[in-house]
This record gives sequence, structure tokens and C-alpha cells, in this order.
Amino acid sequence: MKALRKIISILLSTIFITELAADKCERVKIGNEYYKRQLIAAIDGYPTGMAIDPRTENIFFLLHKRNYTKGIHILKHGALGVKELPVSDDYIGQCVGIDVANNVIYIGTNQGLVTYDYSRPEIVADRPIGDDDIRSIFIDKTDNQMYITTGHNHEIFRFVNGSAAIKRYEKIPKAYNFVLDGKGNAFYEYVDGRLYFFSVDLYEPIQYKGFSRELKYILKLNKHDEAIVAVKGSLFRLFTKSILPVKIGQLGFKITGMAFDHRNNIIIGTRGKIYRYKPIDTNDPCPPEDYFMTSI
Repeated sequence: MKALRKIISILLSTIFITELAADKCERVKIGNEYYKRQLIAAIDGYPTGMAIDPRTENIFFLLHKRNYTKGIHILKHGALGVKELPVSDDYIGQCVGIDVANNVIYIGTNQGLVTYDYSRPEIVADRPIGDDDIRSIFIDKTDNQMYITTGHNHEIFRFVNGSAAIKRYEKIPKAYNFVLDGKGNAFYEYVDGRLYFFSVDLYEPIQYKGFSRELKYILKLNKHDEAIVAVKGSLFRLFTKSILPVKIGQLGFKITGMAFDHRNNIIIGTRGKIYRYKPIDTNDPCPPEDYFMTSI
């Protein structure tokens, strides 16, 4: 009888501890998975244009503070602070592209592309690629081709065979941002403020329905090569078989930046904060923190 009572006591204690652990975790459902939200940085402003270096897990972003842009910043993995990249005063950093295959970090500026090296104290444009006003960078992981969006007209160009020569990307004449999945399907926000996809199986782009044209979309590919768009406080998945985006998550605050790392974590930026959403393992419902809380 005493043995039975002891077993029951242990089981009740285990259930109680498990419930406490589950309550301690802030669970957010995104798609078919549950994520734990972790605050990894508090910032004075809000981040956009987020990019993650998978080799170091460092996070790059453009910091906006009140009515002006404060430059490109880096949150180093495990660091105690966020710092601004030392771009020369003659250049204005506007976006980041990480070429993992060639081990190069590109900074898009108002006067062309420059490269960033962790070991150098300052970013110097020794040999800037072109002299265009570069607004965004996309590197296709399938063939490692790099695309840039330039100027006020947001025209898209593709670098030819890894050289410094560029060619206009005719499939999408203009766009604020765009991604290409592994099959060659294009997803983009056109300059009319609407969201489109251009499937490899079709001959013309198709507009998605359900969004107002005043919104600015944050468009990324996740680890599974799926097109994900952030709109206000919601996340949607885009398909080429339907003109209706599928809502996969509601975060409860305005999303200003988004990036996916190689671990399937989602990095989300909003006013004053950067969060990491980490998939919850059923065997480890409360994964430990491995970022220090940072602030600037």
C-alpha cells in the first residue's frame, strides 16, 4: 500500500512539474508547429531588412529611429550588445545580402555594393560593384545567382555568372521585394502595392487577393523553401495553386522585420524589440536560452 502511494505521489509530482514547465513556456502556433518566443534584443527604434549569417548566426538589420534611418546594425550571436556597421560616411547602407556559398557578406548602398568582413574595423569600398542605388538583395540558393533592386523605380537586375556584369530581370520588371523558390516560382510585391506570383507553369503573373494595397509586405523563404509573407501582425503562406494566401500565424504586434535561420527558427522584429521564435521539441518543451538579452 505504501509503495502504491509513493508511485502515485511521484506521478502527481511529475504531472505538476510538467504543467508548470508548459505554463512557463509561451507557446505560439505557426502553421502546424508550436514555437517558444524569446526576447533577444531591445532596441531604440524598429528593425527592417533582416538577414542572418548561417555560419555565425549573427543577425543584420536596418535600424529606423523615429523619422530617420540609423544605419545597418549587427546582433552577434551571444553578444551583449548591438552595434552599427562601420560603413564609410560617403555611403549609406540600405540592405544586406549573405552569399553563403562564396563566404561573402554584401552591403547594398546608395552607391553600389560593398563587402563586409568581420575582421576589418571599417567597411571600405575599395572596389564597389556598380554605382547604383541598391535597395534590396536576393541570392537564389538554388544556383547562387544574385539579384538586386535598384533606384526609386525598383528595377531588378541579375548578376551574370557570378561576374560584375548585370542583366535586367525581365520576368519581374519592377518590385519592392521578391523571392524565387527552388522551382523558379517568383513571389513579389509590385510597385502598385499589390502582391503577385509568377509560376513556372504560367505565362503571366497572378495577383493575390485579400490584402489592401496600402500595406508593405515582408516576403521571405523559410527553411522548407516556402514563401512566407508578414502583413501587420500576421503570417501567411503563399501558394502558386491559389490566389488566396493561407494564414498560418497571428503574433499580436506589428511585424517590421523577419528572417529564417538554418535551424528553422524565425527571427521577428517589431518596434523596440527583436524576438526569436524557436520550434518546441515535444521532448524539451522549454528549450534553454542561448542568446543574452541585449539592448542599445
